[in-house]
Amino acid sequence: MARRSLSARLSLTICVVALCGCATTTGWAQSTAEIFSRLDQAAQSFIGATAGIRVTTHTGIIDEDETQVGTVAVKRYSLNEMQFLINFTGQDAQAIALRGRTLQIYYPKLNTVREYDIGKYKDLAQKLILLGFGMPGRELAANYEVSNLGGERVQSQDSIHLQLTPKAPDVLKQLSRVDLWISLKTNCPVQQKFYMPGGDFRRATYSDVKINPPLPASALDLPKAAKRERMN
Repeated sequence: MARRSLSARLSLTICVVALCGCATTTGWAQSTAEIFSRLDQAAQSFIGATAGIRVTTHTGIIDEDETQVGTVAVKRYSLNEMQFLINFTGQDAQAIALRGRTLQIYYPKLNTVREYDIGKYKDLAQKLILLGFGMPGRELAANYEVSNLGGERVQSQDSIHLQLTPKAPDVLKQLSRVDLWISLKTNCPVQQKFYMPGGDFRRATYSDVKINPPLPASALDLPKAAKRERMN
């Protein structure tokens, strides 16, 4: 059962990459067109972000949650190329990085980086794991059926709650829907919730989001002295 739980958690991570505070409804709202316009404008100047992150992964078959906390850094290199580094702390510390078509997971206790070639899923990986970070509204509209669920307050921030259903049939097989809460302060996610078939989900909540901070390329590096292992 433990092996099955670990496999399910890893599958969730790879699926989301390779393919909450209490929220209360507020009395204001914005139209979907207004939201898309905000995101289009914000995307023009977006070059990167840093934030605290809290991720809860729920494995439906055993009704089990795993929570990880840490930090995330995102850097845009071109219109269609972004990289990220998530550093999870605590007893099961690890770091997860996306570099082009390579997903890297660093295990400090082993001083080992395990590398996965995500190949044709590279573009999808960026659109999912970085969903809402510097993403134009027109791109959301092109890839998802969007339902505007109105204004909510999440993590002490005013946000717009969008429900996204993938349009692409191959994506829909792996991802039932995404709930996305966009902060009106930063125009970036304050929370994302990815629903997988079978009752699994992954919720990421962000705090202390900073837009376009000074972020050298080295800020996204994994330890160079670590052992490298190719996993596929």
